Order: sequence, then C-alpha cells, then structure tokens
Amino acid sequence: MRKAFVIARREYLAMVGSKAFVISLAVMPIFMVGGAVIPQLLKDRVDVREKQFVVLDQTGTLLPAIREALETRNRHSTHDPTSGKQVAPEYRLADAPAAPVTDELRLQLSDRVKRGELYAFVEIPADVLEMPRAGVSSVVSFYGENTALSDEKRWFEGTLTELIQSLRMRSAGIDPTVVAQSRAITFEGRGLFARDEAGGVKKARDEQMLMSIFLPMGIMMFMFMIIMMSAQPMLETVLEEKTNRIAEVLLGSASPLEIMTGKLFGNVAGSLTVAVIYLTGGYALARYNQVTDLVPFHILPWFAVFQVLAVLMFSSMFMAIGAAVNQLKEAQSLLLPVWVLIVLPLFVWINVVREPNSSFATWLSLIPPFIPMLMCLRLASTSAIPLWQPLLGLAIMVATTGLCVFASSRVFRIGMLTQGRAPKLNELLRWAITG
Repeated sequence: MRKAFVIARREYLAMVGSKAFVISLAVMPIFMVGGAVIPQLLKDRVDVREKQFVVLDQTGTLLPAIREALETRNRHSTHDPTSGKQVAPEYRLADAPAAPVTDELRLQLSDRVKRGELYAFVEIPADVLEMPRAGVSSVVSFYGENTALSDEKRWFEGTLTELIQSLRMRSAGIDPTVVAQSRAITFEGRGLFARDEAGGVKKARDEQMLMSIFLPMGIMMFMFMIIMMSAQPMLETVLEEKTNRIAEVLLGSASPLEIMTGKLFGNVAGSLTVAVIYLTGGYALARYNQVTDLVPFHILPWFAVFQVLAVLMFSSMFMAIGAAVNQLKEAQSLLLPVWVLIVLPLFVWINVVREPNSSFATWLSLIPPFIPMLMCLRLASTSAIPLWQPLLGLAIMVATTGLCVFASSRVFRIGMLTQGRAPKLNELLRWAITG
C-alpha cells in the first residue's frame, strides 16, 4: 500500500498544483450555470425600435378598444419608472387597407412585413364575439416572422382574450367584474407538519421553487461537474504515460492494482478538494444573502460518499479505456457507452424530482451507474425518502465500484503493455472477465 500512497500523492499534487486546475475551478461553473445567468444579464438588451401593426378587425367594433389598450401599454410598460430608460418597444397601429380580407390582401401585408414596414398583422374573424358552439371556436391569427417566440404575439393574445371574454359576458348579461372577483383565490403549495427537537409542532413551510426544483437540480449538476473534471483527465494521463513508455517503468516497480489504486486515491482527493472549495464558496454566498436556512446540510454526508464512489467508478473506466488505446481518437467509440451512463440522469431528472417517491424514480435511482446523481437528487427534494433506499443504494454502489475497479485493473494490466490495433468493446469485456 505504501507504493499506492506514493502514487496517490503524486497524482493529487499533479492535479491541484497546475494552472489548468485553477482555471477549471473558475471556468466550469460558468459553463454549468452560464445558460441560466447570461440570459438574465442580457434581459435588458432588447430592440426598442417602434413596431407597427395592422389589425384587420372584421367585427367592426374591437379596434377602438385595442387602440386604447395599446396606448395604455405604451404609457406604462415601455420605460423604467425610476431611470426613465426605455426598456421595451412602443407599439403603433397602422391604418388597415379599406378592402375585403382576402388571400391577396394577406399577401400584400406579408410583403410589407418582409420589407420591414410592418412587424406583423392581426386578423380578427367576424364571429369572434359570438358565444362558441360545442367543439367550435373562432381563431384569431397573428401573422409575422418568428411568431413562436414573439412577445408581441403574447401581448395581443392576452389583450384580445380579456377583451373578447368581457364583451361576450356583457352580451350574455353577466358582469365581468363579478366573474373576476369570484375567481380571485390564492393557492399555495406547502410542505408537511413535523415535530421539532423540543417536541413541539413545526408548521409547514411554503414550497418554494428554489427548494423544490432548482436546489435538487443544482446538487445533481454539481456532482456531474465534479465527475467531468475528475474522470476525463485520468484517460489523458494514462494514455500519455503509455505513449511515452512511462507506464513500463511504473509496472516494473508496482503492480497494476497498486498503480490504479494510487491514481484513483489521488483523483478522489482532488475531487474532494474541488467539492470543498465550491461548497465553502456556496455557503459563504448563502450566509452573505442570509439564506443559510435553505442549505440542505443533511445531504452533505450522502453527497460526499456518493461523489467518492462515482469518481472511483467512472475514473477506473476511463483509466481502463486510456490503457487500452494508443491514440485519443481511438477512445471515442469506447467512451460513448460510459458517457451515456454519466449523462442519462440529466435526461430524466425532472421526472424524478417531480415524483421522488414514485416507482420510476425509486428503481431508477437504484441502478448502479445512476445511483450517485439520482439518489442525491431525490434526497435534496422536499419529499421524505425512506432511509433504506439510500442505504441500499450505498451498498450497491460499494459493490459495483469495487467490481469496476477490479475489472478495470485487469484491463489496465493488459492494455498498458499492448501496442498496435485498439481493442473493441467485446475484447475489453473479455480482458476484464478473464484477466
């Protein structure tokens, strides 16, 4: 074991003592959360140029009300009330052609949109104010470019829906104000009552979006990030040692299992260093914002254990593949099944966090490659997970990780001394089984 610890110390220092490690500590969070943060930073970067619309009102009665709603929007929603800066474009109504609504007219207006004279045009059918028959409803059409993501389409949809519903109710002798007041109800999601340490009753707390969805997702993505930072470099390190014949010198002084054990221990120590740095920074940020009550401290021991096992398991797989190939491009086809095992939890996390105690979530989180991320995802949710499930997952992961390290050491021993054609997946499996 002394040789394994010497190798582990060297791998740990090589990992955390490089400039690449420091850079990756800063860059990886940007990659992981940039998709959520950058849109928020750019939310004020909007096109504030005036936008022209034509409304083809075939009812003959809605146009004045639409114009009034549009002017109200321009007065109250286009400028920041404190700074006076324009934050949204103003909408204007252009005069509609005095002609019947035909395909030829629609084509002319479409050409004006393409030339930039109009942003879009809206067609309101003549029967839109009538009470809809069963299974039949009037369709208001919004014609423009990129209508699927258009804020303008959403504004017209909300305004016209409210206006048309109000007029329909008035024509039926119903006061829209009474209907609106009768719908006024506050519906909140809350957790469950529990007994505190003093024996009293702890009241249920509001189910916040942060606690219910984003916190579990963040914990799972954090583990995914650590696995990515830890496992991939092991392949490159082993491949470099094999190419430069350093591995032959190592194998002359230590057994393959000792070399693998030392490298894995050093890698695990490096991954724990990464986790401690990020968790310390996250706690300091939570304390600065006075939200430490939202920090799920009870998950940290589980997270640490499952992270260690995940790093051991996947790093051993990457090391075995690195030992078996001669060039990085030869490893791509062999890495694909491993990457599928790593990223598959990212495809099902929303189903798991929505129903953490469902049969689907329970059994999927007990499949060995998925246990670390999915079990931590479930434990971070607001649902109470039975203790036997993480304990069973831990036992399965310990057995699976030990088996993976043992099988990978066999592949490592044969692969490091093998040159020439890269083995196929079935050959790697034969090496792992027969040694």
